[in-house]
Amino acid sequence: MLPQVAPRLPGCDTATRYLPGTLLGRVGGDWFDTVKLPGSRTALVVGDVMGHGINSAAMMGQLRTAVQTMAALDLPPGQLLRSLDDLAQRLGEHYLATCLYAVYDPIGGELALANAGHVPPVLVHAEDGRSELIDLPSGAPIGVGGVPFETVRVPVAPGDRLVMCTDGLVEMRGEDIGVGLATLCESAAHPAASMDDACDTVIRALAGRGGRKDDVALLMARLNGIGPGDVARWSLDAEPRAAGRARRLTRARLADWGLDDLADTVELLVSELVTNAVRHAASGRPVEVRLVRTDVLQCEVADGGYGLPALLAAGPGDEHGRGLRVVDALAREWGAGRGADGTSVWCEVPLPRTASRGAGRWP
Repeated sequence: MLPQVAPRLPGCDTATRYLPGTLLGRVGGDWFDTVKLPGSRTALVVGDVMGHGINSAAMMGQLRTAVQTMAALDLPPGQLLRSLDDLAQRLGEHYLATCLYAVYDPIGGELALANAGHVPPVLVHAEDGRSELIDLPSGAPIGVGGVPFETVRVPVAPGDRLVMCTDGLVEMRGEDIGVGLATLCESAAHPAASMDDACDTVIRALAGRGGRKDDVALLMARLNGIGPGDVARWSLDAEPRAAGRARRLTRARLADWGLDDLADTVELLVSELVTNAVRHAASGRPVEVRLVRTDVLQCEVADGGYGLPALLAAGPGDEHGRGLRVVDALAREWGAGRGADGTSVWCEVPLPRTASRGAGRWP
């Protein structure tokens, strides 16, 4: 029931580990997950349903699906945990879980985190190798109800590592949890050749101690960032001529990046998204266009409106309704989200095999 987490996401690399409880390989409700968000951001999630056995695993599957759905709506971390708490109370009085939810913005160099009674995460600084527990309001477990969840924003630098785990890794009967947290910080800061090696170092330092009976979930992310040379952004007036200007700007930037082979396709995608944004933008609000080059080319268009776009069944006589059909046919992947500033629609196009990558990419 656990996901297959992609090792590379926009601006970050990830590695995971899951260990069942040692008693007859019993399972529980620990989980980890990653979710792609608009703006080249990534949601990083670790949670732990209280209890063990099939019932806890089934609850975990329900809560994990709910987090995936809410994350796709681009809810802020604190609001997402609030909504998850409400859902858990509706599902039943036995739905109790801890959860740590973080959103990484590789362009802005920032983490936004909220905690629901979970083990705090560790941040390892690339500059000096120093590790520290991120100070978050602990909140109460999901399902308790009536407790606010606060979003905390933490600046991060390229190469920093975020370590998130469940309490089965750091808690041991008869030992203060502070000992486990200190060992987690120390082992997380140990130099490693790869993310998998870094995970193995943490597991060896903590999971091998005697007396562990709880299952363990570990998620580690190296926050590589996306350099300014790999980002292009423009603010356009919400008028009919915006689509033509967006096409010209897009073609010129792709030429600068050596991606002329993508120009026709990306130009059409940007044109359709900008046309849709102009039609639905709030009065007086500009249309924001952004291209991001990582392992793929991502196009994002945002407006001040609040209606999410949807695929329509346009007939031969209809004048509108085909734009997203074009996007769906040409893009490898696309999606839409609604934030505090309005609606954004994004799509991805694979880079040619021969494309030069990232003059401004962080190492």
